[in-house]
Amino acid sequence: MSTPEPPAPPPPYEPPAPPPPSEPPPPPPPPSEPPAPPPAMPPAGTPSNLADWGTRAVGAIIDYLPVFVVSAISYQVNFLGLLSLAYWVYIAHLEGTTGQSPGKAMQGIRLVNHQGELLGSGAAIGRKFLHVLDSLVCLLGWFLPIVDTKRQTIADKVMDSYVVTGVEKKPFNIDLWLPPKS
Repeated sequence: MSTPEPPAPPPPYEPPAPPPPSEPPPPPPPPSEPPAPPPAMPPAGTPSNLADWGTRAVGAIIDYLPVFVVSAISYQVNFLGLLSLAYWVYIAHLEGTTGQSPGKAMQGIRLVNHQGELLGSGAAIGRKFLHVLDSLVCLLGWFLPIVDTKRQTIADKVMDSYVVTGVEKKPFNIDLWLPPKS
């Protein structure tokens, strides 16, 4: 009698194959990042070198610091109100005839119309008086250049004026407050 051969061992356990995926796998990411969008351009008809709000604010502080100092020293003298108004009109005259007040000159900015030309004395004085509109509702008009695409206050919008960069900064000098030499 022969001995029977032992039975073969069972095959090792293999889990069933997973079902095929119902959705194809996502595509691999592109080899490089997409190009950056072009920089935001100002609206048509506006200068391309508009001054930012901070530069404008520093220029205004420089312009009106003499008035604040004189008013703080002698706040009870009534005629100083008239002198302050005259100074305010004179600063506007400088902006209209040269494009720059002393503060704007020290910041390297200037005031122009939509064609890049000087406003003229009368229009600049009118713009200065229109700044009253910027102060009507909690001074919000003064902060409008922060969010406006044309970086204009309400007075600038009414007069179609812009404050632009690209002018050489001038050092502090008393000559900045003097009328331009012809």
